[in-house]
Amino acid sequence: MSAPAEAAPEVLEVAADSEAAARSRVYGLFAEALRFPQGELAAALESGEIYQALALAAGALPYRYTFMGPPLIEARELGRTYTALFDAVGGRPQVSILEQRHEGSPPEQQLWEELLRFYRFFGLDFSKGGARERPDHLLMELEFMHYLTFLEAGAPDSADGIRRGQIDFLERHLARWLPGLRVALAETDEAEPYDVLIDAVSRFVGADCTYLGNPHAGPQPPV
Repeated sequence: MSAPAEAAPEVLEVAADSEAAARSRVYGLFAEALRFPQGELAAALESGEIYQALALAAGALPYRYTFMGPPLIEARELGRTYTALFDAVGGRPQVSILEQRHEGSPPEQQLWEELLRFYRFFGLDFSKGGARERPDHLLMELEFMHYLTFLEAGAPDSADGIRRGQIDFLERHLARWLPGLRVALAETDEAEPYDVLIDAVSRFVGADCTYLGNPHAGPQPPV
């Protein structure tokens, strides 16, 4: 997701000390942790640095949520696991991180049109390209929430409208399909650390929905 992805380093550096900024940082860190592990990211996952950052960021949230990091795994093995789980080898990945591949999703064209309307309404127009992933990719949706919470942190006078957008987006998308992804990974052999990370992000989204005043947007497992 080009625009939010480019904004991410700036967000993490300059976002104000606010509830929205704390939420933005957690969304951004999850989006980073769930990318293909290479370079500095692979090193941060191998050492646990990114998990420490997530735990610290979770402690600043305006509600109770505990991040428990997965076991540390060497970078080379991380890459093999990510490829085995999520890359489309032979047509379909072992576990899909596309919303459209999960139960209850509308037809692909309808889903894409809805997502692109969301993105465009909040200033992200991908009609001429520029996105690094499909509109319904997990990373796109996490980065969009990272972006929306950053907008809220920087524009408190518009916070109500931005929050309504967050509630609607979570209810219609992330909170709806993440539980299925969570179950799929829990039932897959040799899925560490991604089974633990998806469990953590699913619990976070559930807690965030409750905080936003929409506890029925998604499942509410213990946090």
